[in-house]
Amino acid sequence: MSKSKSRGFIRRLVGIIPVSLFIVILAVSSLWFENPPKGKGTDTAENGFSADRAFVYLTHIAKEPHTPFLPEHEMVRTYIVDQFSKLGLDVMVESYPTKIINRGNGNGNEDVTLYNIIATLKGSLKGQALMMSAHYDSVPSGPGANDDGVAVAALLETARALKAQGKPLHDILFVITDGEEEGLLGAETFWKASRFKDRVGMVANFEAKGASGPSLMFQTSDANSKLIHEFASIAPAPVSNSFLADLYRTMPNDTDLTVSLREGIPGLNFAYVASWEKYHTTDDSIENVSKATLQHHGENALAIASHFGAMDLSQLKSAEDAEYFNLYGKILYYPQSVNLPLAIVLTAALLVLFWLFAKKQSLRLGKIATGVVFVVIGVLLSALVSFGFYELLNKIDTGIHIQVYNFSFLAITLLIHILLSLYLRRSRNELEMIISAMFMFLILVWIVTFLIPGAGYMFSLPLLVHCIVLAFLQGSKDPSAALKRSWMIMILAVLPVLLFASLFHLFFTSMQPVENVVCAVFLSLNLFMIYPFTRNIADLFSGKKAIKDTSAGTGIQG
Repeated sequence: MSKSKSRGFIRRLVGIIPVSLFIVILAVSSLWFENPPKGKGTDTAENGFSADRAFVYLTHIAKEPHTPFLPEHEMVRTYIVDQFSKLGLDVMVESYPTKIINRGNGNGNEDVTLYNIIATLKGSLKGQALMMSAHYDSVPSGPGANDDGVAVAALLETARALKAQGKPLHDILFVITDGEEEGLLGAETFWKASRFKDRVGMVANFEAKGASGPSLMFQTSDANSKLIHEFASIAPAPVSNSFLADLYRTMPNDTDLTVSLREGIPGLNFAYVASWEKYHTTDDSIENVSKATLQHHGENALAIASHFGAMDLSQLKSAEDAEYFNLYGKILYYPQSVNLPLAIVLTAALLVLFWLFAKKQSLRLGKIATGVVFVVIGVLLSALVSFGFYELLNKIDTGIHIQVYNFSFLAITLLIHILLSLYLRRSRNELEMIISAMFMFLILVWIVTFLIPGAGYMFSLPLLVHCIVLAFLQGSKDPSAALKRSWMIMILAVLPVLLFASLFHLFFTSMQPVENVVCAVFLSLNLFMIYPFTRNIADLFSGKKAIKDTSAGTGIQG
């Protein structure tokens, strides 16, 4: 390689490095806020939550499997009742004779009595009560340390901390249900026959479908704007988004909250999902409990109980849903009714931008139309090659670590985009490909607005930023050259990285590798939205001459 080519390569490389570092730092820093807090010891203030104190309860609850058919079940129930009584709560056990399938011995339907535990922390005023719920039965295959022992232990520690805080304004009911693993039977009977059901104004339910990770607020009741507003004001290290809630609605999964939502009661649902391979197995044991996760679950429970226990719960229902997502330890939200007007505004803005750039001959109509086709091709290639690679690895070795699959999907998608950029650079400029990607995002904005409204923020907000950036580039003599600048790529990358890094993290920790091929689809769409980045990488290896990036002081290809 000649000295001039070597210097050109270095200049182009130096231009790519800051953008790459920016993207990595942005993703890592945002995900750092999604880590559960460190478990707190027994020296924690009496009015605060301690994972170590809660863990003591758990050691008694999750010794052995405890289904309604096993003697251990009665021992666990007696222990929970005793602990709530020692804390000074009014405790009642409601019984419900029923027939259920004994999965432990396969004898078919058997007579059994379910027992729901209701412990009441009395408030100083009359009004609707807050219900904090979890279930205490396990599956036959494991002791249920995470599902749902952690939640029960967290609620016991929450009750203790609340007592230390002083008398709540309104009653708080701790409802520990039976028979959840048999089909939500305890919750069903509570809402049919319990003497307490008419007192409930809101439910916060705590579950698990894994053994570690953050405590996710993954489901709410409908018309949740007021609920989200209140949750956002007090949530400790919240991890939640409205897309997750919409996605959960499409799944065949239910929790005890399902029953209360059918009754029209406002509610929030919390669970953790990492280390999902331990769910409903012998590995769901005390040894596989994360105290950080227990701390996060408990801090959510205590914050909910402290805040909503002091509210007039009759005022929680609102007229509409909220669009919401977590970012750097906060919940950002806005009315979901904004989605349709925003889609109309974005459509008008993109069409106007297209007309203005076409008038200046900065882009060509035909190139935009075929550019959208290339976006579709890139998405399909990323998904198909990722799936093929998954199948190949699976045949070679079924013991490959889950994250190897997940990160290979991202690497494959990036490589495909670099190769596509090598091909597209001959016929299309950066502006044409950016606008092509924006049109694809616009199509998705309209689709999710009507089908998955909770996902609207993922596509409309990045598209909005892109429209604003291109509006400022109207005065530029060469918009494509401006889009290649390091600082410009960083601006375009901010929202795609922040919004989708959180989504990828959630998918990677909660879903099987084959399901995470969908991440290749999302990454492909977002790489087209920052097309100049992969174009610059492609030009790094093509030997194309660099131009001076006066704003960044680095060499970027031209």
